[in-house]
Amino acid sequence: MHFSTILRTSSPSIPGSGQSAMALRVLQAVAAVAVLCRFPVTLTRAGDRSEGTPGQSYVAAVYEHRVILNPEPHVPLSRAAALKHMMSNLDVYEEQAARAAEQGAQIIVFPEDGLQGFNFSRLSISAYLETIPDPQSEDWNPCTQTDRHTHTEVLQRLSCMARRHRLYLVANMADLQPCRQTSYPTCPHDGRWQFNTDVVFRWDGSLAARYHKHNLYFEKAFDAPPTLEVVTFDTPFAGRFGVFTCFDILFHDPTVRLLEQGVRQMVYPTAWMNQLPLLSAIQFQRAFSLGANTTLLAANIRADSLGMTGSGIFTPGTAIYHHARAGQPEEGRLLVLRIPVLDTAWLGTETRAKGQAGGETARGEGEGEAGGETARGEGEAGGETARGEGEAGGETARREGEGEAGGETARGEGEAGGETARGEGEAGGQTARGEGEAGGEGEAGGETARGEGETGGQTAYTRSPKPLSGQREGNSGFCLQESQHCQEDSLSTSPPAFSPSSPFPFTSSMMYDPFSFLLLSGSEGQLTVCDGRFCCHLQYRRSPQGGNTELYALGAFSGTHTVNGRYNVQVCVLVRCLGSEVSSCGQEVEEAESRVDFLLEGKFGTRHVYPSLLGSGMVLEQPDQVKTTADGRVAMEHSGMTVGLVTACLYGRVYDQD
Repeated sequence: MHFSTILRTSSPSIPGSGQSAMALRVLQAVAAVAVLCRFPVTLTRAGDRSEGTPGQSYVAAVYEHRVILNPEPHVPLSRAAALKHMMSNLDVYEEQAARAAEQGAQIIVFPEDGLQGFNFSRLSISAYLETIPDPQSEDWNPCTQTDRHTHTEVLQRLSCMARRHRLYLVANMADLQPCRQTSYPTCPHDGRWQFNTDVVFRWDGSLAARYHKHNLYFEKAFDAPPTLEVVTFDTPFAGRFGVFTCFDILFHDPTVRLLEQGVRQMVYPTAWMNQLPLLSAIQFQRAFSLGANTTLLAANIRADSLGMTGSGIFTPGTAIYHHARAGQPEEGRLLVLRIPVLDTAWLGTETRAKGQAGGETARGEGEGEAGGETARGEGEAGGETARGEGEAGGETARREGEGEAGGETARGEGEAGGETARGEGEAGGQTARGEGEAGGEGEAGGETARGEGETGGQTAYTRSPKPLSGQREGNSGFCLQESQHCQEDSLSTSPPAFSPSSPFPFTSSMMYDPFSFLLLSGSEGQLTVCDGRFCCHLQYRRSPQGGNTELYALGAFSGTHTVNGRYNVQVCVLVRCLGSEVSSCGQEVEEAESRVDFLLEGKFGTRHVYPSLLGSGMVLEQPDQVKTTADGRVAMEHSGMTVGLVTACLYGRVYDQD
């Protein structure tokens, strides 16, 4: 049976990345109107080269930090000893911020727990705490106003770091806020809140945002904030960003609330312990970026003993990521990439300002010119950002501090009355570099995205993806729709016809949840498996390599996950089983040889469905298509995998059932 005979569509499918894809077709689904997102993307592991990003863009950096730990976190320290410990980690931050700035970065994100580490008690973390003022009620620059607040050495160091390197800087630290039980009945017995806190500094060193983590993960040292905080901050180079931390990504508050407010760019410090097959760090970071149609700047900890690694810069249309493999040196990793601006309100303002600028060109101090496009830097002028040398209406401009141009405040290093000017290069076809290039390793498009310390021999870190066919040259591949998905095509209103080829479902535990499974049989076929009324459908063709006998299964689960967190999910998943026994289906697997072309589909009781596709060796693949319909049906199809399939997943979060 040919695969094309079981899938029909009114529109052609997009072939897979890197190989001639077979004619994989879209299923027929019940809907009058469908929402289709084709997500052409260049997924780049650290050291590879990614495709250029045309149009409005900026350079982002994230740093995966090998935290210097306190060997006895349960033993209280003096303030001097705690500061000495944190300064050792801040020295690393300083070095990486300098390297990122040298490569044109305008914003850098550091991970959760990166300054002090983990496993503190409420008492033992006391010396690490600083009281962080609310930037919504107080304008404060810790670097230049050192006497305003006492015991703020870490805040001062971070502030001066941002100011010195002209970066927006995001870091995570421990915050102390006094409280009274007469005012807050939930105020702790010691009269103070202790918060896991993200801080954001502007490039002049002023404090821009403070966010207290809402969803704690076995963090005895910290309190959940008494009220929900939905925190954003504005930048002159890309508009608005939202802030959340680690475990927050799995919950409605504050993450979905940010999306509902139209925020489409997120900074995300995390200390994530990988858990395959469904929730490895880069796997779900990518899934969230695709499912929410948003940019995610994700910085994780590197701690092999805790299974922590996996960071990346993800947009719906491009990405760079890093996942350390077993046996590789336990070290940090800097990722830098030029990515498109997704703040539609900011883009509209920029477009109007550009129209009033008379088409003049502003040159920056670096590698390129913004010929009719935005070459962005530090500052804001006439609604656009500018970086240059000096000050000139409509030409190059640079300044230190704050000023006004065109009636708006320009923060940072530049004013230009009209067009924007970028210091470190050219928007569209320019280079975003990390710390070292893998000589001769993959090239896709024209733009370079480099990771830190890659070498040509470290094949475990790198691959050479090619742009998906169907992606036009110069097309950034991201969609700027108000909804979470791009409206492109309509699905047929005929119901899908599924004929399961295996009548023997079985139950096996995956990530502590009882999944219903069916084994794949033969080289191609169709399966349907249900968990209660929730059903998942699969159409597949697989190509085993070297005569392997790898076992694959289609799984479904609908219910409340209750281990290490409580939340309701609906999951459709195709997994490679660890061994030859059905009981091994759902266990952790990182390697696979079989290429599988597939269409995975389910009807979900939520619109929040996050698609992921994980290949052998922790390689992320991009689905050819992700399609949703008004009645909750979600389908993901892919063909032409570059490596063996480990997991293909549609991960639905039913927030209102938590």
